[in-house]
Amino acid sequence: MKKLPLDTVLSLMRRENVLGHGSDMDELSRFFAKYVIDTLSQEQAELSLAQYLAKSTHKDVVHRNQVLTKVARFLNQYGWNLSDYHVDYYKKYLPLFR
Repeated sequence: MKKLPLDTVLSLMRRENVLGHGSDMDELSRFFAKYVIDTLSQEQAELSLAQYLAKSTHKDVVHRNQVLTKVARFLNQYGWNLSDYHVDYYKKYLPLFR
């Protein structure tokens, strides 16, 4: 069982300025709202993050890796177990990144 529902975690991410200022957090929140049906599902949270990274306007690998590291680390504080190791993550969701 996860410690906090995803909408609470997203609010905390906003407050803690996890992705910095700008629309990144709003864009990520939209992906979570679209793909996460069960607010406690680790798989859906992971998939949402992959969808966000694949469709982000920031296409450079360095930016994607920074976002993955920050978001995974933050979500893991609240009971998710997302990998921030980019090679494994991108391999798992390879079709999204083509």
